[in-house]
Amino acid sequence: MGNSVLFQSASLYRNGKLETSDLIVDGEKISAIDTNLSPNNDTVTISLKGKKVYPGFINSHDHLLASYLPKVGGTEKHQSWLSYDNLYKSSGVFAERQQVDPEILYYLGAYKNLFSGVTTVFDHIPHHVQNPFRGILPVKLISDYTLAHSIGNYSLGWGEGPALEYRMAEHAGLPFVTHLAEGVDDDSKQSLRLLEKMDALGGHSVLVHCLPFGLKEVEKILEKGASVVWCPTSNLHIFGKTTNIKLFLDMGVNVCLGTDYSASGSLHLLEELKTAKSIYFGLYGEELPESTLLKMITENPRKAFRLGNPDAMMPGLSADLLVINDDKHNAEINVSELTWKHIDLVVIDGYPIYGSEEYKSLFVHFGLETEEFSIDGKTKLVAGSPKKLLKQVSDSVGYKKSLAFLPNF
Repeated sequence: MGNSVLFQSASLYRNGKLETSDLIVDGEKISAIDTNLSPNNDTVTISLKGKKVYPGFINSHDHLLASYLPKVGGTEKHQSWLSYDNLYKSSGVFAERQQVDPEILYYLGAYKNLFSGVTTVFDHIPHHVQNPFRGILPVKLISDYTLAHSIGNYSLGWGEGPALEYRMAEHAGLPFVTHLAEGVDDDSKQSLRLLEKMDALGGHSVLVHCLPFGLKEVEKILEKGASVVWCPTSNLHIFGKTTNIKLFLDMGVNVCLGTDYSASGSLHLLEELKTAKSIYFGLYGEELPESTLLKMITENPRKAFRLGNPDAMMPGLSADLLVINDDKHNAEINVSELTWKHIDLVVIDGYPIYGSEEYKSLFVHFGLETEEFSIDGKTKLVAGSPKKLLKQVSDSVGYKKSLAFLPNF
């Protein structure tokens, strides 16, 4: 039996808008996008009439090893990431988290992302920590990158130093990723100048946070062609403020969106989208366009992390797809209004990984074992066993643990 699937009559997101079209997936790749496509004899046909298909969402900043709750802090605001990190590392939550096997934590973070429509995650961690978990999780990890933990006096010793890591990124055509100005202290304010002095600021740079920057710094980032990752929920929780994101967007900087880690960030990417929309209106009295938000979790991270054609909906590219079932008009983009219940089907490399009960035949076709649970009265199917995973967490800590970034199994 072949692994060819025809998705018919979907409202498909391409070239910045939603238009009705058909899409064929052969194996791991999109093979055709057009109207009135005909199936082959061994093709499974799925009608998506009235539903939207987006490229799989990309979470541009997470720390999967820190996928645990409850959040720590929030009342006291900090000047730098280090003082918050010290608070977190001294907390009872962190001590409890240390009782859970790292593989379990990675799976928790993967399912957290999957249930919010994310197919790809950038996990900010050295390669040797992440390597054991590549290729086994229910979402993709971006695995080709160079990095530094951060720039400044408090940086952890990840990698070979920003200068060499950036040169390696240039040579190999990879992104160089670092926390930058994760704070409002003098060290944070000087971090961009220091990064440039190290010759590590350029088109391969992906800069996470950039809190205290103004026009001069944004102009420099734009001039050098670097990308920025915005994590507003985490910024507000730790520092009580976020970066001047309107300035970055108005200047034309390539901006992505990330959740940051569970100790300070949002529960999942859908919540982060809502927060971003709300914060933007609160700060500037203007609506952040839904199309801009969508680009922050699709096209822009594909550019930043050098994942190929920014338009992921192209024949020949990996079939990482997100089917949305909402009550909006087929041509209306409304990603900030999405909740768990609207995530209808997630396809990664051509395989259904998570979806509504109506796609059960598709999971069976691919020979996938699934677990069943309910969200808002709707039955969902997922490859693997998050229920078993949560039981393993409870066994590790000695009591029944619930985590708000997972459904109530």
